[in-house]
Amino acid sequence: MSKPLKILLFEDDPTISLLLQVTLEQRGHSVQMFDNPTVCPVFEGHDKGCPKEKPCADIVITDNMMPNISGIDFLVMQRERGCKAQDVNKAIITGATLSKEALAKIESLGCKLFKKPFRISEFMAWIAQCEKRME
Repeated sequence: MSKPLKILLFEDDPTISLLLQVTLEQRGHSVQMFDNPTVCPVFEGHDKGCPKEKPCADIVITDNMMPNISGIDFLVMQRERGCKAQDVNKAIITGATLSKEALAKIESLGCKLFKKPFRISEFMAWIAQCEKRME
């Protein structure tokens, strides 16, 4: 691995949050966890967009069933409001069956979809791809 990546994890299930945090930190990454996506700067001054000049994180991972906003709508909002993180280094985790429209929206965002239950090896292979893109 090159440099440790900064990862933002938006997950309201404490078991999944802890599992992903421990797995990612064992790999040397920095993980910030949130149980609600409204802490993201794109929510501040809704019409102004992201106030940051550089990305807050190298990787953004969100559960789809989150308080206040779905993970899909959250990533759409990030894109619309100028989030600096690369779409290809964003992922949605879901346990729900998604509609064709939701799947099409995820595909149009260019982010990764993980369906629960997912294999940690599959998840970490995606993280490795993100690492290579960040080099």
